[in-house]
Amino acid sequence: MGKLQKPTLRSRVLGAWQGKSVGGTLGLPAEGKMERQYYRFYDPIPDHAPPNDDLELQLVWLDLMERHNGPLTINSIANAWLAHIHYMWDEYGRCRWNLRRGVPPSLAGAYENPFDSGMGSPIRSEIWAIAAAGNPDLAERFATLDSTIDHGAEGIAGEVFFAVLQSLILGGESLAVSVETALQRVSPETETRRALDLLSSLHRQGIECWTVREKLLNAHRHDNFTHAPLNVALTLWALLYGNGDFESSILLAVNGGYDTDCTAATAGAILGMLHGAEQLPKKWLAPLGNAVAVGPGILAISAPKTLEELTERSLALIDRAKTLTPQLPVKPADFPAQTQLRGNVTISAGSTSILWANGELPDEIKANGGCALQWHVGENVGRPFRLIALARDGCQLWIDGKKIIDCPAGLPYIPATHRSPTGSFVDFLPTQDRYEIRIELNSRSPIQPATLLLADAALHLVPWNGEQLPHTAKAPVLL
Repeated sequence: MGKLQKPTLRSRVLGAWQGKSVGGTLGLPAEGKMERQYYRFYDPIPDHAPPNDDLELQLVWLDLMERHNGPLTINSIANAWLAHIHYMWDEYGRCRWNLRRGVPPSLAGAYENPFDSGMGSPIRSEIWAIAAAGNPDLAERFATLDSTIDHGAEGIAGEVFFAVLQSLILGGESLAVSVETALQRVSPETETRRALDLLSSLHRQGIECWTVREKLLNAHRHDNFTHAPLNVALTLWALLYGNGDFESSILLAVNGGYDTDCTAATAGAILGMLHGAEQLPKKWLAPLGNAVAVGPGILAISAPKTLEELTERSLALIDRAKTLTPQLPVKPADFPAQTQLRGNVTISAGSTSILWANGELPDEIKANGGCALQWHVGENVGRPFRLIALARDGCQLWIDGKKIIDCPAGLPYIPATHRSPTGSFVDFLPTQDRYEIRIELNSRSPIQPATLLLADAALHLVPWNGEQLPHTAKAPVLL
């Protein structure tokens, strides 16, 4: 049998989207499970690829790049986010919240965002890698610009690593060379780089696959299953120990646990780029078909109907990308300025009064053991809300003197509107215009993790002062 020809660029791009679809679908049922899994095939076996933010978000950037003229800036990204991305989850919801209340776009990812190290940006690297196929410098700039809107250093590091790696593979480089080159684009000061270096060292030493996973977990375990440094390393772990085999790698990614739809989707995309569409196993492609599904959280974009259409439109970006010239954001030196932010409320503890919005409590309030505030419901009387009070050492939340949350100590610290641990939240239907809210912390440590959140029925963050912020989310939330 003759030597296989290298896949064409079109085959690599189609393979990337097919691999992304396969891996994301395989990994969805196991998402969030931190223990080792034992998948051998889809379970349940699907008859289509369901919507997944791993792909949906990239359709927004596809639509943006097709319509945008001139340099691509952080303001371009922010405007597209507010117009088209109506997710309330984790870093996505914090991004919307920050942009709505006036945080500069260049700071929206890192400012008061406990999920700034999440996987929300590393999963959307493919569109930039394709637009910058064979041009890792351009891919890095695109990925940095994109991830800054909703992440800090770790989220940025993860997306840059994948975008550079994928750009090089699309340019014809081997997986080994691409990985080594991409590693050099990740700052040694990041946890992501430390996790990747640990993995690379253990792999070079010939340490057994599942022993390596345990060592990664011991070094980088986190309450949040979407923590990017661990999941980026688990993605590369699946690729290295899968030895370039598509099936072996996506199964490792899922069976490794944690953010499995993300790790398997990215691993699948990378191997699709490496091998091309023709070499992907038909048994994995056949159940899914070629349709592109878009969920209710993505609005008002021109989305491709099929993976083939997505491939052609992605390839057309290569010429357009040369004119987009991504401009890396400049962060203002004089921020934060709480008095300039919409949606603020004053929280009080004894003689201390602090302007605050929603989320992590200030150190002074933690040291005081809690605080009180006035919740102005306004025209939202009769509409359901969710209140979250979560502290590592435990806390209680009171409304007009009635205890409604008694959060025990030791719960996983995941201050999310949709997945905070049981015992840290309550759904509440207000029947009056104003309430006194009081949170009491079990500890007076100023460095304890402790948060207080107000969300609407769709689980989007909303102001405590009844103010109506612009750009309210319209998409329904499927619970």
